[in-house]
Amino acid sequence: MGFWIMAAAVAGTAAGDAQAGVPLDEAQVERRLDEEIIVTGQRPTFRTEVVQVGAFRNQSILDTPASIAVIPRALLDAQGATGLEDALRNAPGVTQQATSPTTSNNFVSRGVLMNARTNYRLNGALQIVNLSPVPIENKQRVELLKGVSALYYGLATPSGIVNVVTKRAGDQPVTNVYANGDAEGSIGAGFDIGRKFGGNDQFGIRINGYSAHVETPIDGVNGYRYLASGAFDWQATERLSLKLDVEHYRRATDEPGGISLAAFQLLDHVPNPHSRYAPNNAPYRTWSTNVLGRADYALGGTWSVRAEAGLAQSRRQRSRADFSFDNRQDSLETGAGRIAGNYTPDQEYRNEYVRAEIAGRLPTFGIEHELLFGVARNRQVQEDQHQRNYTAVAQNFYNPRRIDFDDLVFTTTRLLPGSVNIDTGFYMLDIAHVGEKLLLIGGVRRVLYDTDDATGDYRMKAWTPTGGVVFKPTPKSSLYFTYIEGLESAGTAPAGTTNEGDILRPVLSKQIEAGARAEVAGALASVAYFHIDRGLDYINSANTYVVDGRAVHEGVEASLQGNLTPSLSVALSGQYLKATQDETGDATLDGRRVDNTPRWSASLFAEYRLPTLPDLGINAGAYYTGLRYADAANSLRMPAYTTYSLGMNYRLRLQGDRALTLRVNGDNLTNKRYWSTGGSIFYVGLARQVRFSASMDF
Repeated sequence: MGFWIMAAAVAGTAAGDAQAGVPLDEAQVERRLDEEIIVTGQRPTFRTEVVQVGAFRNQSILDTPASIAVIPRALLDAQGATGLEDALRNAPGVTQQATSPTTSNNFVSRGVLMNARTNYRLNGALQIVNLSPVPIENKQRVELLKGVSALYYGLATPSGIVNVVTKRAGDQPVTNVYANGDAEGSIGAGFDIGRKFGGNDQFGIRINGYSAHVETPIDGVNGYRYLASGAFDWQATERLSLKLDVEHYRRATDEPGGISLAAFQLLDHVPNPHSRYAPNNAPYRTWSTNVLGRADYALGGTWSVRAEAGLAQSRRQRSRADFSFDNRQDSLETGAGRIAGNYTPDQEYRNEYVRAEIAGRLPTFGIEHELLFGVARNRQVQEDQHQRNYTAVAQNFYNPRRIDFDDLVFTTTRLLPGSVNIDTGFYMLDIAHVGEKLLLIGGVRRVLYDTDDATGDYRMKAWTPTGGVVFKPTPKSSLYFTYIEGLESAGTAPAGTTNEGDILRPVLSKQIEAGARAEVAGALASVAYFHIDRGLDYINSANTYVVDGRAVHEGVEASLQGNLTPSLSVALSGQYLKATQDETGDATLDGRRVDNTPRWSASLFAEYRLPTLPDLGINAGAYYTGLRYADAANSLRMPAYTTYSLGMNYRLRLQGDRALTLRVNGDNLTNKRYWSTGGSIFYVGLARQVRFSASMDF
């Protein structure tokens, strides 16, 4: 979707203000993002006023012609969220595929997989690698821009862009230390320090650190993780501002083992969520470092330029263990089967990013044009990988036995050749303000996509247009319609397929979306209809990942987020999705539902603060995922499920500016058994969890 003017245009307006005599450090160079409430008389709110993803950065949500789910810090804290999976459960239609919730997350939105190397961004810019779980301790918010995002982001699947926004130094100094843990035995501690300093507060710094021992509800699956990050700001001159973000994080846990598609004779029998099928000490280790720099310079008049560059590096060691039943008549009753898999100790990925833009305003015949011209280049490198396969080992579905990783017998080594993908885009955008109520949007991107892999070199060229309109009947409501085309990576063949690791060539996708937004009390209500036509990727009957035919994803989604009363905050949303296969060349597949796509899904969360005791918050939530099919033929059903959460927090005000906040949150309170992921390999959802934390503000 990303076709809205970015903050560079706002910076251009600020430059004009500066020339009129307003110092740039006092002008609104960027809209203020939601900041944390640090010992003030205000109460936290789940509502957000602006977005930062893509070209929407620092744009009013009411003026944004796209479906965007924003999960602010206040909502993350209320839910006791510890990772992206906790944040994105607030966005209906988001499921997971082929990975364990204890190791990494492959998310699916609107029935389309979000590519781990193209669909995740840091501060609306750098492509980060989501093969290593993204920490949120140093994040101010999580955003999900749903649908096609071609104009601004180039090649990415039309599922959506997940954007994580780092905490930055604000007007209020921040000194916070905290400790957290859970009933399984996890324990961690961290700190968050933010300051502005200098004669005119021209310098800003926000430092975060966190370390934890990790335990999970799965038997014997544990480990540790840590994070260190810094966000640095410098208003070098009235015209020039600089930003730098650096973060490094590591997670080391064990692989719990999945269930292969061939074992789904027991699809309606979800196994014990505490069961572990993988060998003990089967490693899942990740290391990630992200660096992003940005410079904004205000030119004369209303024009400005922006330059960004960044590097995302990730390394992973992964052992897979996939369970399947023996070919015996009594195996379903006895649970007799085996695990087979591999170990890849050297998975290394690198994304190199650079972008330059010029933006400004140009009035013509009473119409105010906001213009944006830019060029962006993303270079993705995947190094050669050596995958070692091991001999199948006996295992039991109902009573898993202990297997030591060191006892596995490795037989063959398979080379997974590396690849280099370079996505270069030249784009232009015009947003015409016709009066105060109407916006007309038009833009186009020239795509040059180069790939060098084991199958050879090739270049793909394309023009991807964007168009839309926004109408504001009142200052507190808006209607919009958009059309956008984009190239998407067809993705990488997932684990367990015959062509595992193969990168498929890009395909064209088209999307239309129409929506409406309005303020209701202190909350924002949204509703949208979407229709996506894209290449169909699935695992065929030969267990090969292919792109064959078309998939049509259409549906309606609605949300209500914010404070309905001074005491009641809500985050409610739901989605109806109809995703069907077409033109597959196989009559048994045409018209069937795309695998792993629930028809209905919903997320309901509310927090209430007693008027007589506003520092006490009580919250509850429900998260529903409808029936999904596990295969393209729709012969294997994954039952619908609902999980429930309950939580409480209390803020104890101490002398001076100190405050102690205590939280406890419980998830999956009924201990519901459910399949959390679809795809080629399936994992059971986590059992009941109880988390707690204590946080001190100084």
